[in-house]
Amino acid sequence: MPGLPSISVVTATFNLIEAGREDAFRRAVDCLQEQGLTDLEHVIQDGGSDDGTQEMIRQVTADLPRTVFASEPDEGLYDGMNRAVARATGDYVLFLNSDDALASGDVLKAMQAELHKHRPDYAYGATASQDSQGRETVARRTGLRAVLQRMPFCHNSVLIRRSVFNALGGHDTAFRVAADYDLVLRMVSGGYDGVRVDRPVSLFWTRGVSGDDDRVAQDYARIWQRYFANRRAAAGLTLEEYKRFYIRGHMPLNLMFEVMTDKNAPLAIRHSARHGFSKSLRRALQPWRRYGGE
Repeated sequence: MPGLPSISVVTATFNLIEAGREDAFRRAVDCLQEQGLTDLEHVIQDGGSDDGTQEMIRQVTADLPRTVFASEPDEGLYDGMNRAVARATGDYVLFLNSDDALASGDVLKAMQAELHKHRPDYAYGATASQDSQGRETVARRTGLRAVLQRMPFCHNSVLIRRSVFNALGGHDTAFRVAADYDLVLRMVSGGYDGVRVDRPVSLFWTRGVSGDDDRVAQDYARIWQRYFANRRAAAGLTLEEYKRFYIRGHMPLNLMFEVMTDKNAPLAIRHSARHGFSKSLRRALQPWRRYGGE
């Protein structure tokens, strides 16, 4: 079909051999070759590895078409992703970590068809996980209604129009472990148009940097403090209070009410605030859940 949007897959790396991720990286590269897209671009941005990773990557990708590799010191994972997007040429970008893979051999063809059909600013699907025994589970909780409480889908299961990513300024590297959530929150609140695809896009074995709950809570708290700064109901809320909101899993009722009744807010944000209001109301009536957990 003429006019199909092109896709760039972005992988940021650093000292993979030292971290024991060489085999996982090879597996990620192999899964891209299975996709059968002649115009698929793979941009690998290394952070200046000094353990033999650079040489390994060059060896693995030496004969592969449309593979872009660069290595230079960076400020961490999200800075590496930003640098990779700056080198990418595809209409859409997908972030695939070095220890992740695609969920099936035809998923990018399917996503490309959806992108061609809808021409959205972003398209997202589910994420599958696999344990050490090979048992696979597909995450069901994907969708924008929870975007004011958590990441609505995995970062490696959303394709973002490259021009939109650049217009948003990419990942804010001030957030070390939740810059992906910050980007998605800014994208949705910016009124960009997204489409949900009912299939898994990516597969992961480990959660990597985002597995540190305390660091994630700290980043989410800082993101929300900035995002809600101009809301009357947020006046006086401290960073520690926002951290408690993350731990409890719900926001203050008056803050959610203010957002859901704001006619100037994008529809997706108002819907998310309505969902958050309902969730917060239920939990306010359940005192045993007030200070933590689900």
